[in-house]
Amino acid sequence: MKNAVTITGILIIIYMLLSCLITNFASGKLLAIILGVSMALWFHVPDNAVVRICKIFLMLAAVFFAVMIVMISVLPHTNKADYTEEAVIVLGCGVKGTTPTNSLVRRMDKAIEYYNNNNKALIVVSGGQGPQEDISEARAMFDYLTARGIPAESIVIEDKASSTNENFKFSKEILDEKLGDDYRAVYITNNFHSYRAGKLAELNGLNVRSYSASTAPLSLLPCYLREVLAVLQLWIFKR
Repeated sequence: MKNAVTITGILIIIYMLLSCLITNFASGKLLAIILGVSMALWFHVPDNAVVRICKIFLMLAAVFFAVMIVMISVLPHTNKADYTEEAVIVLGCGVKGTTPTNSLVRRMDKAIEYYNNNNKALIVVSGGQGPQEDISEARAMFDYLTARGIPAESIVIEDKASSTNENFKFSKEILDEKLGDDYRAVYITNNFHSYRAGKLAELNGLNVRSYSASTAPLSLLPCYLREVLAVLQLWIFKR
């Protein structure tokens, strides 16, 4: 047991450090490194009052994060799409140059899956152009989807948004203009992000259902850890 916990912690640290060299550093990776260090040292530090207090704090934090992750994972499944919605909002994320990242490809493949079950829905691809992106995320999504058979006239580009909140704000403006004020929309994002995205959609006045894409297995831990902090920020600041 002791060796398994220690080795697991070391592997988490190594993987997160290598990941930081390949992709940008993020708060989720820092939390994962803290988790890894805690596991690696758990059975190998002298036992005293300070250490015991630290261990209690870490255990409570671990329980809190575990409960939050379960909630974030489960709740979006209570409001799933049924292929009768009038619109689809695909949330953008990273583009490297002009190449969509793995997370964005998973979202777009999910949009294609939805379209194959409901080709009457209007698709809004939403995402602006960020650092190290040669084109907007929306344009990258448009190119990807049309190259795979979705008609250009079924897609609307929203290329101003720089946050999830703006994704929904600007997409709603487009949909209100095209569909009026009585429509239902599906939002597509990766599963770790689906709960918060749904709440932000509701705060922007949208009637939405979720249609979650998967997340790369090796990214699950940092993504969910970071998302817990993002959900707490949403609850406190409503954004």
